[in-house]
Amino acid sequence: MLLASLALIFLLGLLLGSIFNKLNLPRLLGLLIAGIILGPYGLNLLDNSILNISADLREIALIISSYVLGFHLI
Repeated sequence: MLLASLALIFLLGLLLGSIFNKLNLPRLLGLLIAGIILGPYGLNLLDNSILNISADLREIALIISSYVLGFHLI
């Protein structure tokens, strides 16, 4: 179930990111909304095991976002 939750996060993030990009909005906004929709305060479609490792995933996401933002500023 963990792998299915990760796949769902990835696919919905890509979908909403591309939709927001076509609307001339930042892709990051689509990714954030995907997280809200799938998370425990939205539809709660994620497995509980993914919520247990969410602190580590947030840290990785912050590193990747900072990396991408740094390239955007150059």
